[in-house]
Amino acid sequence: MTPRPRHLPANFKPALLSVSLALAVGAAQAQAADSNDWRLSLGYQHYSESAMRLQGPELGLHWRRPLSSGLQLEAEGLMGVQHYSSDRTGSLNNVFNLDTRWRVLQPLGALPAFSYGLALHTHFNNLRGVTTTGYGGYDRISTQIWLPVRWSISAEQPWALDAGALLWGQHVSRLSQVGSGNSDVTNVQRSGFYLQGSTTVDSSYGAFTPYVRWAWVDNSDEKVVQLSGLRQRVYEPRNNRVDVGLQWRFR
Repeated sequence: MTPRPRHLPANFKPALLSVSLALAVGAAQAQAADSNDWRLSLGYQHYSESAMRLQGPELGLHWRRPLSSGLQLEAEGLMGVQHYSSDRTGSLNNVFNLDTRWRVLQPLGALPAFSYGLALHTHFNNLRGVTTTGYGGYDRISTQIWLPVRWSISAEQPWALDAGALLWGQHVSRLSQVGSGNSDVTNVQRSGFYLQGSTTVDSSYGAFTPYVRWAWVDNSDEKVVQLSGLRQRVYEPRNNRVDVGLQWRFR
């Protein structure tokens, strides 16, 4: 991150988060009576690279719909306000974060406890602002295609183990938002995996599903871009993302 003169108002991102979550909850309640499975969640995310960290609470909306063909469609949206910190560039509060995950899963023939399919994940960080040491930030946008696998056990207290391998990813850094001497850069990511464990407990208040998720993505390719008027080679470093939380399926 490098210095920039302007940034969004401090109250913009929390206000946007509150409005978005209110609309999401309203949509979920409107659909709760049909065959779809709607859930809300409260969680915490910690994202780290070698030189920086992003962490903070997040609220989520989760949807599942089984089809007669055996396919299952799933979608998740997780919104949060995070804290950015770096030993080199200082810290920044109220970083808006939005993650989405879209999946289609198919049972594995004679092994119905296993399912596989295809997934699309997106990540967005609004890092525009000025850190405590005077550095300016920019938007970060990732799009990833994964091969997901799930092992689920149906019991009085069912549980599931999810895993996935990264097939292809693209990370866009809007470096031009920092200064006119910078170019935006798009890096390709081709190596990564994730694991998630969850279980479900029924109660008179609905079903509660605690979960923990860990994702790892390796270094991207390198691109040559203009930074402060100079041509430099840049890449997106390997990163870890940990999510812990609790889903609630209302009745």
